[in-house]
Amino acid sequence: SSGINAEYGGTPNPSSKHHNRTDLGVKLADDATWKPHLQALAKDARRLAGWAVGVFKDRSKETMLILFKSLIRPKLEYCSPLWSPVKIGDIELVEDVQRRFTRWINCCTGKTYWERLEHLRLQSLQRRRERFLIIEVWKVYRGLTPNSTNIKLAVHPRL
Repeated sequence: SSGINAEYGGTPNPSSKHHNRTDLGVKLADDATWKPHLQALAKDARRLAGWAVGVFKDRSKETMLILFKSLIRPKLEYCSPLWSPVKIGDIELVEDVQRRFTRWINCCTGKTYWERLEHLRLQSLQRRRERFLIIEVWKVYRGLTPNSTNIKLAVHPRL
């Protein structure tokens, strides 16, 4: 290792290693991105989905939805209001887990991802995260959750 970190403009770097901060299982990179968390999250969820498909041979809609909703989706949504991705590539990295899993369901062969979601009565993971964020802001506004960031919420006259 040369001690030069080209990723940050070639400035000397005392350590060639990148350090991530982890709190409650959520990883934050030194550059204040959630990339390491998103990569680990997607990898773990894909591995868990592969395990579930390998162990349970029944590919019926009911069985697969129970597996997805009880094992895989909770892993993909843990603390999601905190790390919710905004870059298209990061959104697709997480969404791809659900996209791949729904392909394995018998009744969904030959359908596009959006057709599969409609048939299974599921929302995209991005849509669910957006909903979680809206609910969290509403809770802060109503005083049901502490406003630990001291965000000032203006009241609109129509409310």
